[in-house]
Amino acid sequence: MPLQCPQNHKHKLQEARITMIKLLAKIGRFNTVVVITIIASAASAAVATGAILILNQYGLAIRLHIAIPLAAAVALVVAPPISWVLVGMMLRIYRIEEKMRNIASYDSLTGLLSRHAFFESANRSISLANRHRAAFAVLIIDLDHFKSINDRFGHPAGDAVLRLFADVVNSVARRSDIVGRLGGEEFAMLLPSTNTSEALDFCQRLHGAIGKAVLKYQNSVIRYTVSIGLTASSIGSLDSIENLLAHADLALYQAKRDGRNQTAVFNYATEKVVAS
Repeated sequence: MPLQCPQNHKHKLQEARITMIKLLAKIGRFNTVVVITIIASAASAAVATGAILILNQYGLAIRLHIAIPLAAAVALVVAPPISWVLVGMMLRIYRIEEKMRNIASYDSLTGLLSRHAFFESANRSISLANRHRAAFAVLIIDLDHFKSINDRFGHPAGDAVLRLFADVVNSVARRSDIVGRLGGEEFAMLLPSTNTSEALDFCQRLHGAIGKAVLKYQNSVIRYTVSIGLTASSIGSLDSIENLLAHADLALYQAKRDGRNQTAVFNYATEKVVAS
């Protein structure tokens, strides 16, 4: 029965392959071919030397000073065109794969992480936070009355609002913050090394930035607000991003019931919405 390669081993092999191709791309196609040619020529000369020494022991009188340069010269002629084609193919495949990964990882409208990519990145960040016993916060953000914007101004205007919102979030967020579009007008964020008080400060800055970011669309001025559900993890919690978003979603519904354009907080310890 054939042995199956473990999933983590396959993942490591894939990472090693990508790392190697990234290195080739950084070195450049021409320089890579030069390096391969030098290695091939040296290897050919070494193999030829060993083979000739063995054959000469059996009575053959092969001259090293002729055979070795000849073997190296063959490698110098053969290696460049073959390696040029192979390296080019590898780099083209890598660029195609990179483009496909970007398509899968980023929302085409807003440029934020896609739902799947957000969940993956957030869970990695949560695992890291748990190892270091660091706090973090999770937000779920919903644009208020977004359907009315589409109905009144049209879907292109709604798309423009979503793009503007993404720009505003990126202007307020830190480099370490993870932002993704869950679907429609619903977004999520994970704020590493952030407690409840700090997360609330962030939400207030976001509300303020959104209030200042007015969209001028054709002959209209479009304003919008957001409701936010917030939960901050307890240190060492093993919850997944899915469970944390479910808690934040409860707070989001409370923020909407209380009139929208505000942030509500789900208390992780009491499992209740405690502040709005």
